[in-house]
Amino acid sequence: MASRVIIDCDPGIDDALALMLACGSPEIDLMAVTAVCGNRSVETTSFNAGRILKAVGRADLPVLAGCALPIASKVPRYNLIHGEDGLGGVELPTGREPAEAHAADYITRVLMESEAGSVTIIAIGPLTNLAFAEVRHPGLLKRAASILVMGGAAFCPGNATPNAEFNFHADPTAAQIVLSAGTNLHLFGLDVTSKAVMSDAWIESFSGMNTRCARAAHSMLRAYVVQEPKLHDACPVAYLLNPELFKSESCFVSVDCEPGATEGRLLAASMSRADPPQTSNARVFTDVNRERLLTLVQGCFARLP
Repeated sequence: MASRVIIDCDPGIDDALALMLACGSPEIDLMAVTAVCGNRSVETTSFNAGRILKAVGRADLPVLAGCALPIASKVPRYNLIHGEDGLGGVELPTGREPAEAHAADYITRVLMESEAGSVTIIAIGPLTNLAFAEVRHPGLLKRAASILVMGGAAFCPGNATPNAEFNFHADPTAAQIVLSAGTNLHLFGLDVTSKAVMSDAWIESFSGMNTRCARAAHSMLRAYVVQEPKLHDACPVAYLLNPELFKSESCFVSVDCEPGATEGRLLAASMSRADPPQTSNARVFTDVNRERLLTLVQGCFARLP
């Protein structure tokens, strides 16, 4: 039976790959895509989500725009490595307009109306939409089967600052709200995603698939303004498809929300320590079988139009 999934994202090139991966996987019943301010403004990220769904032949899926600003700030923190439009300037068809409902309201309604434990949320942008829903309805996120988050850097340096990964740095307050919500939490931070490196040869393989999605993925990856591009946002989607690809450890986690040099830092204490400070509240993923991951993603793209 396919997993019922909501993907909350901020497309973003790596978000686009994650969405395409989900749409190319019959094991995933994608219910909707919710968008948040992150890589670009929420107007741009929701527009991009619609474009991606149109490209993969899933324009039937609803797209819902969410929070335009972080929980505790009036200034968004954008990420410019994805280009001005968020997708490297790659031409994609225009998708459907976002629904009128707010993303947080949609997430709330689905979790409230569904049987507890029947919906998985994959969150691959700043966690503002999820935190907003949780603040308005305390205990809501516990109704999810699990929340798979791309965010944080537990045991390695950050990429937005030396201490913080971009998604958590973009809205540290939201990250702390979600991490403390008592849900079944899986964190795919830089500890694992930094190992999901895409080689030049692997990227070039998409140019030979002769499908519009593969060509779009190839063009986006070639426009990615980073050295050694990585499959950051695809990791939680791939975990849902094949958990055996990944290794993790049980940890107690929190986020530094204080302004300053360490803002957005993920604080993690492994339960393998002799004196763990508290009980575990998350699985922190630390390793991935890179070759098998790349093969899985490539196979899913081969099924897309």
